[in-house]
This record gives sequence, structure tokens and C-alpha cells, in this order.
Amino acid sequence: MIGGINTSGRSTDEDRIDGNVIGLVERFAKRQRATGVAGHGGNLTGVYPDAIEFQRVYLTGGGGFYTTYGFVSGVLGTYLILNFALEGLLKYRGYGVLAFGFIGSWSLFVFFGYLELFAPADSPLYFDRKHRKVYKVTQSGARRWRFFGPRNSSLVAYDWDLIDAEHHTTLQASTATASRVHHLVFLVRKSKDDPTIVDSFTFASVDFVPALWEYIRRYMEQGAAPLVQGEFPPVSNTGTYVPWSDFGAVVPFLDQPGRRWKEHPWKTLLKYIGMPVTVPLYVLWLFFNRLTVWTAQRVEWPEEIKQAIGRLINELDLRTDTYRRLRPGPPPEV
Repeated sequence: MIGGINTSGRSTDEDRIDGNVIGLVERFAKRQRATGVAGHGGNLTGVYPDAIEFQRVYLTGGGGFYTTYGFVSGVLGTYLILNFALEGLLKYRGYGVLAFGFIGSWSLFVFFGYLELFAPADSPLYFDRKHRKVYKVTQSGARRWRFFGPRNSSLVAYDWDLIDAEHHTTLQASTATASRVHHLVFLVRKSKDDPTIVDSFTFASVDFVPALWEYIRRYMEQGAAPLVQGEFPPVSNTGTYVPWSDFGAVVPFLDQPGRRWKEHPWKTLLKYIGMPVTVPLYVLWLFFNRLTVWTAQRVEWPEEIKQAIGRLINELDLRTDTYRRLRPGPPPEV
């Protein structure tokens, strides 16, 4: 069970039915149309001669956000305990409650730090229709310092024929509302004769799961073009990110203050009022962001996978006859 999604057991229609797997909506078939609408929904991050890329997220952007959130929770929890509960707990020897309070306050920080620090710097998914393979990043081996530290990150290849797709939902609740979040889940079977699930990967929080699956299914099974007419290929986000470039959104007088006052006076006023809180939080996040980048593990790309994927296709390539099959119709106007 990962993130509330059951990805264990055997991947068969008999074992994976709604009554046995909580949250399962539908199992998809590769040779059966799931819906009349197909689209990547903005999840596509790269197009190659015979492969498409998803979920290429670099830790140079929002990395460290959840660790920052956990650190702030720990500081607030510690402050509340020391100022409002410590004296009474010591008086009545509530040492267990005191320990539980401190551990609970810092548990989110430890948990998110464990996930974000020493994580893979890049976690793409590749669907290779020429070789009928799916490539994903995996981490193997024990951490260097038992529960903390780096692990080996590498790309692994799975046969497309051994992968099953499912539509799952999880419940997201707050104090005011509750809603269902939809996910496209892929299960990897051990072999053709053994349906034991050995790995899985997920497209989380998808607006229309059947459309995304249908897009991937048509690409892998029917040779459909990865781009529709008039669509530009995704632009690589491998460039160096300058985190302090967002500082103007936190400190309004650093980024076109006159224009901000003119267009959004009340919003700008609230930003000025909130600066004693937002600026320290931004600086704290900046520290943990750099920490996630400095500890990020470089992914080892096997040479055979690099050769199978080829190079990233850009707009200039699509305007030549060689790659015209990747986008139907005339090229869009630039």
C-alpha cells in the first residue's frame, strides 16, 4: 500500500476487483478503448523519436517545501509545549505525554526530510513504443547511514506487456470538505506466467484518468502521434533555477512596486503586512531547497536505455519531414 493505494498482491482481474481492492474504480485493457477522448492533460514533459516522457521533475524548483512545513510544525509544537504544557506535565509526572508531544511535533519534519533529502535529482517515466518498454527511476540498496543518507538511483526497464493500468481514487478530507482524488496507477507483473506485483508507479491527482490512459494506450498500441495538430513540444526544464528569482512575489517592492499598487492594491497591501511572516518563511524554505538540491542523487543512465530513447525532439525537428509523423497537419505559426 503506497499513499493509500493498494499496489500489492497479484495483478489479475480476479484478484483486483473492487471488493478486494479499496479505491479501485476500473482496470483498463490495452486493446480496448477506454474513452473517446485522449490527451496527456499537461503531464507530457518530453517527446523523443519513439518515446514519450512524463513526470520529469527536478529538485531545483519546489524541493524542500514539505521539509520546511515539517520544520515549522516542529517549532510551533515545541513552543506550545514549553509555554503552556511543560510545567503541568512535569508537576504530575506526565513524562510519556511530554515525550509523545515532542515526537509528534517533529515527526512531519523527520518524515518529509527522509523523503526529500538524498532523493533522485530526476524521476522521469519513459514509454518506448519501438521496443515496447517502460523506463522508470528506482532506488536500490540500503541508505548509507541506516535510516538516512544516499541510495543508488538508476533507470530500470520493464516490458510493456507486463504492465497493467488501473484507475484509483483516494479520499482527501479537511475540516470543512471531503473530496475524491483520482490517480492512474501502473502495476508491474513479475513475468508472463507469474502475476505477482513487483513494482508500481502512479500519475497522481489526474483530472480525467481515462483520457490520460487512452493517450498512452493509443501511443503504445496504435502508433498514435504524441502531439496533436498545432501543439508545440514541451520545453525542457533542465535549466538552472535561481530560487531568489521568486523573491519579488514575497517582497512586493522588489518587483515593479508601482504596477503592483496600481493593478492589485489590496493584494499588495496584504503582502506588505504579511512580510514579517512570509520573508522568514521564504528564507527558511530557500535553505531547505538548497539542501535538497545539494543532497540529490544523480540518476545513472544505462547506455542501452539512452540509445533506445534517443534525443529530445524540439520544434525545429518537427518542421522537418523526418519527424512529421510525431505531429499531424501543418506546423503551427511561430
